[in-house]
Amino acid sequence: MAIRGLLVVVALLAGACASGPARSSVTYPLEVPEPPPRIAMDPVPAVVDEAPVVSERPPVTPAEKTAAPKTPPAAAAAAAPQPAVPTAPVTVPEPPRTTPPPELRPAAAAGKTPTAAQVRDRLGRAKQKLDLIERHRLNAGKRADYDSARRFLSQAEAAVKDNNLLLAESSVEKAETLADGLK
Repeated sequence: MAIRGLLVVVALLAGACASGPARSSVTYPLEVPEPPPRIAMDPVPAVVDEAPVVSERPPVTPAEKTAAPKTPPAAAAAAAPQPAVPTAPVTVPEPPRTTPPPELRPAAAAGKTPTAAQVRDRLGRAKQKLDLIERHRLNAGKRADYDSARRFLSQAEAAVKDNNLLLAESSVEKAETLADGLK
C-alpha cells in the first residue's frame, strides 16, 4: 500500500515537471518615442571669387575694319559697352577650422617601445634562467612548459633579427614567466 502511494506521489511530481512554463496572455504594445524636432540651419553661402571677370574685346585688325559693315551712330552708341561700375567685393566669413583628431596609439605601447638592446638583455636573462633548470628532472607537465619557453625564446630571437621588437618583447616576457614557474 505504501509503495502505491509513493508511486502516485512520484507520478504527480514527474507530471508537474513535464508541464510547460506558465505563459501570460497579456501583451504589451511597443512604445515608440517621438523623433527629435528638426533644427533649422541657415544656408551656407557659396564662395565667390573676389576678382570680377571682365571680357575684353580683342583688337580689330585692318582686314576686319574694311570687312565690318557700317552701323548707324545711334545704334553704335547704344551697343557701346558701358564702363564697369565698381562694386564692393562680397566677403564670405570663413567657417571655423576644426583641430585634427589626436593620433591614436595602443594604450600599452604609448611611448614605451623597447629598444633592441633592452630586448636582448631580457633575452639573455631568460636564457640563463632556463639553462639553470635541468629538464630531465622535471615531470611531464613542467617539461612541456620548459619546451614552450625555449620556443618563445627562439621566436623572440627571430623577431629581434626582423626588427619586430614588440613581438620579441612579448615572447621574452612569456618565456621568463614560464621559466619562473619552473623553479
